Amino acid sequence: MSLYAAPMQSPQAESRRRYGTLAWSVLAFNVLVVLGGAIVRATDSGDGCGASWPNCTGRIFPTNPTLQTVIEFSHRITSLLAIIGVLVLFVYAVRLYDKGDRVRRAAGISLILLLVESLLGASLVIFGWVAQDASIGRMIMVPIHLTNTSFLLAALTLTAWWSSGNPGPAPETDRKTVWSLSAGALGLLVVGALGAINALGDSLYPVTSFLSGVEQELSGDAPWLIKVRVVHPIVAIAVGFGVAYFVMRVAATAGTRTKRIGVVVGILIGVQFLVGIVNVLLAVPLETQVAHLAVADAIWIAYVMFSASRLGEMASSERPPEIAA
Repeated sequence: MSLYAAPMQSPQAESRRRYGTLAWSVLAFNVLVVLGGAIVRATDSGDGCGASWPNCTGRIFPTNPTLQTVIEFSHRITSLLAIIGVLVLFVYAVRLYDKGDRVRRAAGISLILLLVESLLGASLVIFGWVAQDASIGRMIMVPIHLTNTSFLLAALTLTAWWSSGNPGPAPETDRKTVWSLSAGALGLLVVGALGAINALGDSLYPVTSFLSGVEQELSGDAPWLIKVRVVHPIVAIAVGFGVAYFVMRVAATAGTRTKRIGVVVGILIGVQFLVGIVNVLLAVPLETQVAHLAVADAIWIAYVMFSASRLGEMASSERPPEIAA
């Protein structure tokens, strides 16, 4: 029998530990909801419930639904569950953390962004920016929707990261590091927005093979969405190398954990290049579209964790040592 008992956690510490587990779970569920939205778009199920919202085909529960209705209605249900999850996350943050605490702020921002996300999704349905609609309004709304989704995932990631006991950034940190991390984040947001536009073009003007896609792009009367399709992969390659460079430079003076997360970011970028190539060569089938978005979300979340880890350890190193009583 050991002479030393393991230290017991206080009720508050145990509650915060459970909160951290909940936060990571809510983040994972929201990623699944995002992927579900991609399935809705790729299967032309955006108008599966008609123009009614939040009802589906004018009813709370649709009767005799088509496959598209089932897909769209399922996405609405999971979106509702996501809102409930983030709301619970915020309520418990208010109970467990003081006013002004970074976890409480991040949870509050997550809830606001998710409500905005719901309104953006509703606007697509209400204004008819779904299925085969090729209006300017839809072309503008789609990248805005994707950008808000990225901010939402970032806020949820920070909620989970900080509630797991990781330190937050100091008020004053190395500006060079902050600028490098910010540039990488901005680049990833731009790639995501362009990818959303490409995904819309692939849904509106599908191709049967890689060669038919090339012929479509070279056609003089090709739609605008087709003509700009080549921009996304070019920017993605440039940003991918740029982000990998920023991560390597920042990680050079970072701690072990931050370096490991940086390695994960680099590996995911490499995987994304391969998935992107396969996606194009196979004429963007549903499976590779979802995989492409899943890896993109993983890169974004890992990059946010990398940034938070680096800024947090810099803040820890800048704090003066505690004086023993």
